[in-house]
Amino acid sequence: MRAAILAAGSGSRFRRHFDGPKPLFPLLGVPLIVRNILGLREAGVHEFVVVTGCYDRELRDYLGDGSQWGVSIRYVHNSRWQLGNGTSAHTFQEVYRPEEKFVLLMADHLYEPEVFQDVIAEAEQLDEGDVLLAADRRVNDAYRLEERTKIVADGDVARQLGKELGQFDAVDCGLLLCTGALLEALSQAIDQGRYTLTDGVNILTREGRVKLLFVDRNWVDVDDLESCRRGENILLKSLIPEKDGFVSKHLNRKISLRITRWLAPTRVTPNQISFFSFLICLFSALCFGLGHPFAGGILAQLGCILDGVDGEIARLNYKKSSYGALFDSILDRYADYFMIIGMGYWWFQHSDYPGFALIVSMLALSGQPMSMLIKEKYKSSTGQTFIPERDDGIFRYVPANRDGRLFLIMLGGIFHLIPATLIILAIISHGQTIVRLVSLRRKM
Repeated sequence: MRAAILAAGSGSRFRRHFDGPKPLFPLLGVPLIVRNILGLREAGVHEFVVVTGCYDRELRDYLGDGSQWGVSIRYVHNSRWQLGNGTSAHTFQEVYRPEEKFVLLMADHLYEPEVFQDVIAEAEQLDEGDVLLAADRRVNDAYRLEERTKIVADGDVARQLGKELGQFDAVDCGLLLCTGALLEALSQAIDQGRYTLTDGVNILTREGRVKLLFVDRNWVDVDDLESCRRGENILLKSLIPEKDGFVSKHLNRKISLRITRWLAPTRVTPNQISFFSFLICLFSALCFGLGHPFAGGILAQLGCILDGVDGEIARLNYKKSSYGALFDSILDRYADYFMIIGMGYWWFQHSDYPGFALIVSMLALSGQPMSMLIKEKYKSSTGQTFIPERDDGIFRYVPANRDGRLFLIMLGGIFHLIPATLIILAIISHGQTIVRLVSLRRKM
C-alpha cells in the first residue's frame, strides 16, 4: 500500500512562527511530514507520494528519495495548488495504479501512531468504489472547532461534510483510505469549479460511498503555536506504555517526560541515555557502600527516572531497536545488582549479625531479576505482554517491579534504613514471583 501526503500549501498563517515550509517544522526534533512518514512506516507503508506545490524544491531537497528512513518517496507537483487542496489530491492521478487502495493525509496533521494502524487495518474490508474517512466524535474536545470540517453521519456512513454545518456528529481528522473513486469524484468537482478535497468527498457522500472510522485517539491540525503545544502533549502522552508500574506511572513519568521534551531535539541517542542511567546507579552503589545512603537513595531514584527517558526517546524519534532494548535490559540488571551489593556491603560491615545480613542481601540480590524474567518468559510463551496493572491483581499495589523497588531503595537511603529496605526487597521480590507463578498457572 502507498500513502499520498499533501504538502502543497504555503502555510501562510504559520510563517510568523517558522520561515520554512510548514511540513518541515521540527516538532520535538522531527519535522511534521517525517513524523507522518515514520508513523506510516511503522504501520507497514513503505511507498510514499508527496504532492508538492509552493515549496517543491525545499521538500525534495530535504526528503530526497526517502532511503534515509528506509522508505521510497516520489513526487508529483501541483502547479494549481493555490486553487485548493482538492487539486493537490487530484494530482495523485498522475501516478495512480488501477484498483489500488492508498492512504491520503495532510502533511501538517499530527496523529498518535496507532491511528495509522487502525485505518490501514480496514483496507481489506473497503469496497473498490468507497472511501474510508477517519472521524472524531469527541466534538466538544475538538481544537478550534470553528475551523474543522464537520460531518453529518448516519451510523458509520457520512452524509455530508462542511465547515459551516450547524448540526453535525463528528469532525474530519484529515486522514482517508482511498480508492480510485475519490479521484473520479475530484475530477467531477474540479470540472464544476470546486477545488477542495471536501467538494470531492461530498460527491461520494451523496451516493453513500464514504464510510467512517471513528477514532478515539488524539490528533491535531498543526496551524499555530497552541496547536504545536497540543501536538507535543499528544506525542509525549503516547509514550507512556501500558505496562508501567504504579510508581513509574504516577511519579517517574511526570519527570521523565519533561526531560524527554528537552532532549528530543538533540542528538542524544537512547543507548547513551541507558548508559548514563547505568553510571548514575553505579555511583548510587558506591555511595551506599561508602556510608552515604542519602546520596545513594537520591541517585537510585534519578537513575530509575532516566531509565524511562531512553525508551521515550526511542519511541518518540522512531529509534527503537531490538539491540537497544537488550542493551537497556542488561544494564538495568547490572545496575540493580550493584546497588544491592553496595547496600549489603555496608550492612555486613556494620552489623552485629553479619551472617544474617549476608543471607538477606543474597535473597534481595537473587530476587531482583525475577520480575523481568517472568514478564519476558510470559511474552515469549504466549505472545502477550504482561501488564502489572491488569495481571497482578491486588499485588499490583506492592512495589515489587523495578520502579517500585528503586523507590524503596530511595526511601531506605533517605531515612537510613538499609537493613529494613533489604529485608523488604527480599520478601516482596520473591513473594511477587510466587504469586505470579500461581496466578499464571491458571491463565496458561
